[in-house]
Amino acid sequence: MTMDHVPLRIQKFAYDIVYYVLWAVEMVLFLRFLLKLLGANPYNSLVSFLYSTSRVLMGPFDGMFGISSVDNMVLEPSVLVAMVFYALAAYALVTFIGMITPANKINIS
Repeated sequence: MTMDHVPLRIQKFAYDIVYYVLWAVEMVLFLRFLLKLLGANPYNSLVSFLYSTSRVLMGPFDGMFGISSVDNMVLEPSVLVAMVFYALAAYALVTFIGMITPANKINIS
């Protein structure tokens, strides 16, 4: 193997890491949104774990919008904003990684 492809392999690895982390974050936030919307029991151990895990991700977005509720069903629009923000941040990070990869090492085909 030649050293010419090493930057591309590192770039692909970095892309993969960013996208796997984004996928995990988006899934946790989506499940939070869905479970709250469906009125899941917050005292269930799995639901409680998911809410506590997603609380860290929701920190900067808490209080951004009001929360609407009917009985035990909750609509939390700040979760959707957080999902968009994290997707845009991942895109920006991938773009930055692409910018710092040496241009003469990139194989377009």
